[in-house]
Amino acid sequence: MDVEAWRMKSAGIGEKLFGLPEIRRAGSIMLYLAMSERREVDTGPLITRLCSKGDVKLLVPYTTKDDMYAAPYCEGDALVRGAFGQREPAVFFDDDPVHPDVMVIPAVAVDRKGSRLGYGRGYYDRFISGLRGKGELPFLIAPVFSFQLLDNLPNDPWDEMLHCVVTEKEILRFNQR
Repeated sequence: MDVEAWRMKSAGIGEKLFGLPEIRRAGSIMLYLAMSERREVDTGPLITRLCSKGDVKLLVPYTTKDDMYAAPYCEGDALVRGAFGQREPAVFFDDDPVHPDVMVIPAVAVDRKGSRLGYGRGYYDRFISGLRGKGELPFLIAPVFSFQLLDNLPNDPWDEMLHCVVTEKEILRFNQR
């Protein structure tokens, strides 16, 4: 996908995301910072809109060798490249963990039943499972381009199912709660 198509389609997906009632009423939202070289759906415009809204706490993934944390984020915060090339906060202290109401999760592919294929390291599945163990389950959304939406994906018992998929063409919802 060329850069212009990526930007245009990402913008359309961002508009759909911003319009979701779960996003509009969330007190805290965890979302990834897109890696443009992988052509992940760009979350930058959504972050800008959420920051201008002013009444939501934004969180982004911060990873260590084995774990992922929800790090507070404000647009313009200093970022560094993480272990896998992802952008993450330059400084993070896990002394006051915040649990997100909504998570916007990257995906290589998703299916029409709510299964998600990630990059294979299991960070998101372990993080969500940890929240579930504390009696919390955020609303899980994967923004993807329509060509990443498949009819069926394999699913392992430890895979966390999505509640919603948003493409430039459609919004799919699943009863996973």
